[in-house]
Amino acid sequence: MIKKHFIYGAAFSLLILSFLGLGAAQPAGPSTEIGFFDSNGVKIRYAAAGEGEPVVLVHGWMGDATMWGMDAAKNPKLAPLPGFRVIALDCRGHGQSDKPHDRGLYGTEMAMDVIRLMDHLEIPKAHLVGYSMGAFIVGKVAAAQPSRVISAVYGGQVPLVVGAPPSGSRETAVFAKAVEEGKGMGPYILEVLPPGRAELTLEQANVLAEFMLKGKDAKALAAAGLSFDDLQVEEKDLAACPAPALFIYGSLESEHLKGRVEALRHALPKADVVVIEGGDHITTLARPAFGAAIREFLQKNRS
Repeated sequence: MIKKHFIYGAAFSLLILSFLGLGAAQPAGPSTEIGFFDSNGVKIRYAAAGEGEPVVLVHGWMGDATMWGMDAAKNPKLAPLPGFRVIALDCRGHGQSDKPHDRGLYGTEMAMDVIRLMDHLEIPKAHLVGYSMGAFIVGKVAAAQPSRVISAVYGGQVPLVVGAPPSGSRETAVFAKAVEEGKGMGPYILEVLPPGRAELTLEQANVLAEFMLKGKDAKALAAAGLSFDDLQVEEKDLAACPAPALFIYGSLESEHLKGRVEALRHALPKADVVVIEGGDHITTLARPAFGAAIREFLQKNRS
């Protein structure tokens, strides 16, 4: 039986991007600001570079700011961005931000981290770019605090809308169960391997998982993944946000995702849609067309 896969996480993206030389951390340049701030008791790390209208990048589950191919907001897929200040945060539970294990400290709090980051940097409004989990977070911000959003980019996912058909993905539940059982994360790897990939034994999957999760806090990631339902929004609230929106995804993404994009286009009739031909949830980030489309969208929607 072929499984449905959404691949919420950035684990496979990070692995492949690192092979492409896009996921490795880069040393901070002299004009780069790297800092931390207190977000309701949780320390959040961010990096910022450039001058102009602010663009906040929100990464995917199991990723961090390096998902964008940078350490200090110097993104080879979005740069150059003259006239923009690019800011990337490590979401709570990820990267160098704090990693609570309480599920209740994720969900809506991850969206509030974006707002608090903007408050910390004294940014009234920003362009928001999210990929995968980041798209859920950006959608929550757009629905809850539309006055803070200049434009919204939903990459590889769409906002979680109350009442929308479930994705069929068991990814976060399988991950959390493996963490709870403490017998290795191989079952998670076997769950998310795309159809057609080489078969792995459980032992091989455990070894691969250990490599992919090295340095990460699996309990924190499980708590974050289980909180995604808390990022749900009402479609009417999302539609009430006047900010221009862009849906961008690979042509090889799931039919469920494509259907959700089409459904939201009715609620957001002014939203743009860009399909990256030949890209899937893993490889779309590395395609030059991905960054080019976002650059064009941001330039078109400068405030």
